[in-house]
Amino acid sequence: MSDIVESIVHDIENLLPFDPREDAIEGLTHAYDIQKKVTAALLDRHPGRRIAGYKIAFNRRSSMDYYGLSEPCYAPLFSDQIHSGSATLPFRLYRDPVIEPEIAIRLSATLTGNEDDAGVEAAIGVLLPAIEIMDVRGAFARDPSAAAAVAQRVHAEGAVIGEAGSRCAVDVADVVARLRVDGETRGEAKGAAPQTPTEALAWLSRRLAADGLPLEAGMIVLTGAHLPGFALTKPSSVTVEIAPLGTVSLSLRGS
Repeated sequence: MSDIVESIVHDIENLLPFDPREDAIEGLTHAYDIQKKVTAALLDRHPGRRIAGYKIAFNRRSSMDYYGLSEPCYAPLFSDQIHSGSATLPFRLYRDPVIEPEIAIRLSATLTGNEDDAGVEAAIGVLLPAIEIMDVRGAFARDPSAAAAVAQRVHAEGAVIGEAGSRCAVDVADVVARLRVDGETRGEAKGAAPQTPTEALAWLSRRLAADGLPLEAGMIVLTGAHLPGFALTKPSSVTVEIAPLGTVSLSLRGS
């Protein structure tokens, strides 16, 4: 294991502050190579853990412009960090937790990256409301590059996925995202999806295929945030509604 991979894994597992390591990362291609090795190390350290899906990041046009990107980025999701319906987790699992309301896709078929739009749509088993969980470990204050974030899995720490959703396409212009924290509304937006689910999934399938990674039936894909990331600074109860898909909840509890 290279020094940079070993040090990133050590920092993630020990909840240490985010170190961008900008001088050691030579662009996005190198960042994805580091990400693969970090992912492999984190899989090896947790028997039974597997890659159960992917998150798409920076897929809003304003984000791509800010980071100087020509396309979004991605990072894997681990099976033991994906929760269904609702979840209660210890706050101490995270140093600096941030949550985002999203639409999740559960795939009903494997994608190879060669499908047309109709083929991509056919692989969407169900659209579900989701809460992405990130641990930014102070990264936002450091304003890291996209490459620095990609190398460290774009802060991915899993997601809570709704149990019910829609097997039909939704018009994202009509989708309303609502975020409540401890019963107080902290964000609401209509038509704020960065991409349609089909567009997001089509991009991801092509990109993963180019990188030699599978996108298999049963996997979960997080298609991008509908609201800005919300930092949780203390144990909290979170409810996200993605209308018309439904609601999902997360409780981060003290010890």
